[in-house]
Amino acid sequence: MKGLKKYAAACLCAAVIGVSAAPAYAAPTPAPSATPKPSIDEMVREIQSERVIDGIPVSGEFINYRILALYISQLYIDDSISQNDAMLMGLSKYLEEHEGALDEMLKSMFSSLDPYSEFMTGEEFVEFQNAVEQTFYGIGLTFRQSGEYVEITGFVEEDGLAEESGFQIGDKIVKVNGIDVVGWPLDDIRNRILGEVNTTVSITVLRGDEYVDLVGIRTEVRQDTVSCAMLENNIGYIRILSFGSNTADEFREALNSLSDRGVKKIILDLRDNGGGRMDAAVSVAGMIVPKGKIVDVKYRQPEYDVTYNSYLPSADKRFIVLVNGMTASASEILASAIQDSGVGKLYGTQTYGKAVVQQTYPLGSGASYGSYVFKLTVAQYITRNGNEINGVGLTPDVEIENTREPIDALEYTPFDFRTKWSIGDSGKGIRAAKERLYLLGYYAGSSDNEDFFQDLQSAVKTFQMDMGLIPYGIIDIPTQVLMENRFEQLEKLTDNQLEEAYKAFGGRVEDLYETEEVTSAEE
Repeated sequence: MKGLKKYAAACLCAAVIGVSAAPAYAAPTPAPSATPKPSIDEMVREIQSERVIDGIPVSGEFINYRILALYISQLYIDDSISQNDAMLMGLSKYLEEHEGALDEMLKSMFSSLDPYSEFMTGEEFVEFQNAVEQTFYGIGLTFRQSGEYVEITGFVEEDGLAEESGFQIGDKIVKVNGIDVVGWPLDDIRNRILGEVNTTVSITVLRGDEYVDLVGIRTEVRQDTVSCAMLENNIGYIRILSFGSNTADEFREALNSLSDRGVKKIILDLRDNGGGRMDAAVSVAGMIVPKGKIVDVKYRQPEYDVTYNSYLPSADKRFIVLVNGMTASASEILASAIQDSGVGKLYGTQTYGKAVVQQTYPLGSGASYGSYVFKLTVAQYITRNGNEINGVGLTPDVEIENTREPIDALEYTPFDFRTKWSIGDSGKGIRAAKERLYLLGYYAGSSDNEDFFQDLQSAVKTFQMDMGLIPYGIIDIPTQVLMENRFEQLEKLTDNQLEEAYKAFGGRVEDLYETEEVTSAEE
């Protein structure tokens, strides 16, 4: 005890006179004070500055969601709820209480991956398949626009349900399921008639002066995906609209039809073909591309990689393939195989550049979230010559664009802008009206005569209604002026791509449009 007092006294003396008196042992270093906890405002500012989380860009809405969850975690009376807890609780409750919210969230999740992955309801998937397969559910009729009416022009199937239901060629559609559709465009009426298979649609038609109520039964109507024509100079033309389950068979039939006629040069039109089934494109390529690789498909898991080959001993036909910016996916597989193998050349503009493969996965109606399908990008493909074209596309061997030019009014019958025309009249001004209304999409009849009949009057009324004129069906001077103004704004498309391909095979442009149809798509 005395020693401790002496030590304390020595320290005190040293402190007074400013001299250091080191103790006989090292005193423990005081613990540093804890880092102050950031304030809520500081944490909010940090969240606001984070536009990327784990390498993923996030939206402003998501940032706000995180900020409000932060306030809950810091201020709510129950301090066991973390920021993530609050976010999960809020999301779960929102999905539970808002019907359709899960669909929208899942759609957003899949679409955020790439432009091609997609989440679909069962109905949307059926529509997607029908678009690829060119299948729809109608009542087996073909139509044309006839003035303010849509007129029945034929039957998809002879002696089918449409005829049994009482429909007749020449009937004009007045109502669809009780809704007056007079004056509607053809496509709008057609879409209203289409629906689910084996359901009925009520249609009122005008037959002469009599209104007839009929009931149509919707059945499957499949439009061919391949059409074929025989051009002058022994040149074939084949167009593929999309690649569906029947495309390979349809193409084989078209190819055989041309082969039977001794055709060796074929123009293959893939313009505006957005793709479809990869296996269909590979099958078509196998009929025309000489022995060798068609395409490589590379998956995330290398064990699933596959190479598709052609086993055709040699190619006996030459091709020119027409392509444009909407030639995509399966179409690019076929076009690249033809180009890379040397069996043909590409004419047109750069293709779309979709070289990734999607797989569909049905979830089934037994799941708690209903019957859904998701389409997910699972692979990419490499062309025959090893080119990766995703996001790039195929470059044509001959780059050429189609052109549009104003209508040359001198090629058509002129108005005199002095004479009014009404039903029962005859004259050149009536022919002029027919020519213009036909090109404007209002009149579907013939312009070979100068007679003013009821079908022309209906077309004039519809035009006048659209132009804000009194729709009384007389071709007066204001109607002629507006008709001429609209007519002069029209443009004529020149298919330079087809013409150049035809000339490259030795054809003359003046002969190009003298064609003989070999197979055609049903309407």
